[in-house]
Amino acid sequence: MTGFDGMECFQCGACTATCPIGYMGEEPIDARNMIRRAQIGLEITHNIWNCSTCRLCEESCPRGVKIVNVILGLRQLEFEERKAPEKVEKIVWDIYENGNPWGGKKTDRAKWAEGMDIKNAREGVDVLLYIGCDAAYNKDLHRSLKSLANIMKKAGINFGILGNDERCCGEPVRNAGENGYLEELVSENIKEFEKTGAKKIVAFSPHCSNMFLSTYKKMGLNIEVEHYSEFINELIKEGRVKLNEEAMGKITIHDPCYLSRYGDGYKDIRETLSFLPKVEIDEMEDYGKGSICCGGGGNRMFMDFEGKRLSDFRIIQARDTGADTVLTACPICNMNLNDSSKVNSVGINVKELSEYLEEMMK
Repeated sequence: MTGFDGMECFQCGACTATCPIGYMGEEPIDARNMIRRAQIGLEITHNIWNCSTCRLCEESCPRGVKIVNVILGLRQLEFEERKAPEKVEKIVWDIYENGNPWGGKKTDRAKWAEGMDIKNAREGVDVLLYIGCDAAYNKDLHRSLKSLANIMKKAGINFGILGNDERCCGEPVRNAGENGYLEELVSENIKEFEKTGAKKIVAFSPHCSNMFLSTYKKMGLNIEVEHYSEFINELIKEGRVKLNEEAMGKITIHDPCYLSRYGDGYKDIRETLSFLPKVEIDEMEDYGKGSICCGGGGNRMFMDFEGKRLSDFRIIQARDTGADTVLTACPICNMNLNDSSKVNSVGINVKELSEYLEEMMK
């Protein structure tokens, strides 16, 4: 399991040097040492639960080693041996019992959509809008969900949601290393998706879309999948959504890891914004494939860490561009950047791409 992904490593150490966790004063994840110990069968003593699965280490690896796969494999071993942190085990149980890792009630999952007259996807739709747990259970993100739904309505899309019957995509379960329950959850979700007759799944979170494109596809999902930023970009290019070309502004973009290093979604965002010719984009020092993680991936959102957060580092980078607004397209990034903006009093507005684009529509 871990040996296959790590055997190409020749111990150059670029991964350890690149790990952004060290930016916060924490000890960076020593991936070089971790992989070497796995190669020769020694016990892993380094903390594998600090990893945000951002893949910045893999961008620097000259051999293309799948470092995150190694870490997830090691987590699986620890989970099987009952060595996982207590909070990680709680996440899995919360998903098993309530369908989400936040401990929220099943009946609250679709509260954001109340009064919006959004179709139940089981009635038959062309597009299944998958909300995901992070946005569904965070009231601060409900406005962004409404914006996405409004854009899809205006474009005439036949779409729907699963409402309170939607369940977690399973990414936190995968990150926890509980692969047995993960297979069960994925299989059940695929069955529910197929009942809608949807030709496409549009996910609000890039963590969810990545799960569908990787784990779900391997387990038989036969429905096209896109993150909403890609979907909206297509609608704009087709002329089904029109933006106000006279709109002005000065923005910067925080590229989520799961849209930059797990795919090329960061390109879709910039192509979309090119339809706003008077909006100035000032890039941060680290962007695109080199974007710095917000620090919330890999189940870090559910755990406690002392000191500053990666999002603190990132929001300072955003402020230094001189932009008025930092855009992102991930609920985890949105939550972390908003928190860091308030704590550090940087005076820059954090906004989800969907909400920003609705404001810019004709």
